[in-house]
Amino acid sequence: MKKWMSMLSMIMVSVMFMTACGANEQTQETAQSTEGEAKKPSLNIGYVSILANAPGIVADKKGFFAEKLDVKTYGFNSGPELYQAFASGDLDVAYAGVPALVNWASRGLPVKVISKVNEGSIGVVVSEGSEVTSLDQLKGSVIAGVQRGSGVDIITRGLLLPKAGLLNEDVTIQEFKQPNIEAAIDSNQAQAGVLNEPFLTYALLHGKKQIAEEKDPALVIIVSEDALKNKPEAIKAFMEVHQSTISYLNNDQEDGNEVLVDVFNIQDVAGVKAVDVIAQAKEKMVFDWQFSQSDFDFYQQLADVAFELGYVDQEVDVSSLFDLTVVEGVVKE
Repeated sequence: MKKWMSMLSMIMVSVMFMTACGANEQTQETAQSTEGEAKKPSLNIGYVSILANAPGIVADKKGFFAEKLDVKTYGFNSGPELYQAFASGDLDVAYAGVPALVNWASRGLPVKVISKVNEGSIGVVVSEGSEVTSLDQLKGSVIAGVQRGSGVDIITRGLLLPKAGLLNEDVTIQEFKQPNIEAAIDSNQAQAGVLNEPFLTYALLHGKKQIAEEKDPALVIIVSEDALKNKPEAIKAFMEVHQSTISYLNNDQEDGNEVLVDVFNIQDVAGVKAVDVIAQAKEKMVFDWQFSQSDFDFYQQLADVAFELGYVDQEVDVSSLFDLTVVEGVVKE
């Protein structure tokens, strides 16, 4: 009996030891896993919800950022809203427009441009039954635009109108959110609207007529100077995601388009499937993380226009807004 009791005691001790070891190993694995997650550098990223910012939107929705970063992402309706968040210290990195950057940088916002996002265009549309065929015919009319001081607004007032021989006072530009501009035309609140993608393609498929166009390669990656100084590993990880997402968008069209359809709530239009609506819109733009010299020339033109419009109090040399040393090969040779 004593012998059996002794053996039973030994078995119980052995089981307790194995259980303790297993629990310890599990605790170590959990600790190592938690430690691995904790090692992800943190970053707050913002973007304006337009198709031109697809690299940021897709990287967010597909979880590409989360693979490398402890990330918080924020979507905005306009550039000015995004820059306000930047000025409040809520963002480290953003997909943003150069025109609004010129405005905020002239006020002392400590940020630098480190990479490009895309090049595309914006368009002016009128209703299907409108007799207007060119922008100059809109003198005295209401044009549905976006928030004053945004990139689209500066391109409209500083490039589109002058090319049509119109002054700012010749038209009334009323502010709308991009998704509501087409409805403003339909309800005759405006006789024309200025749209970027995917809303421009959506409007054209609905029967709207395009009467003017202007290029817009003005979306870039901006980073706070504080993040450049104190979060270099996070910025490096971010750029790896940015570059790989652009490659993904350019090469895996179908999967990326599905994500964008959901984000923009695109529906089938006039027999065209929603994914094909996005595909058509994307055909009008190129996603690229590298700058060309012509990009810098256009950015300077926008800065000069912002000064002429009175959006900034002094002329701005856009080269002072860039740090081209952060990303290797960011300027095409």
